[in-house]
Amino acid sequence: MTGKEIVLKHLKKSADHHAAMAETEQKISKVHGDAAESHTNAVLAQHHRDLSDHHGARAQHHNDHARHLLQMHQHVSGVADAELFDSQSHAGDELRSAAGLEFLKASRLMAAD
Repeated sequence: MTGKEIVLKHLKKSADHHAAMAETEQKISKVHGDAAESHTNAVLAQHHRDLSDHHGARAQHHNDHARHLLQMHQHVSGVADAELFDSQSHAGDELRSAAGLEFLKASRLMAAD
């Protein structure tokens, strides 16, 4: 598996996770909204409305993040491996190590020169 394939798989998996989290947060928000409607105690009803708003905002955050990850996935899928990882990048070195591509590390390439 190439470094690019690993990055693409990670982006897709992360996007799926955030989409699932957004759905869960939206469900929690709805439950709190429904609870607020049925409360006779004004303080508890307001608390549930606040929780509904909070979980609604979290759902929006997860949706936005999932959309961003899918955009990155589309971008990376059109980029060549050489363009994806800068040869002088320490972050690139760490990713190469995680992918088992240590022989492509910038520190080793520079030592060979």
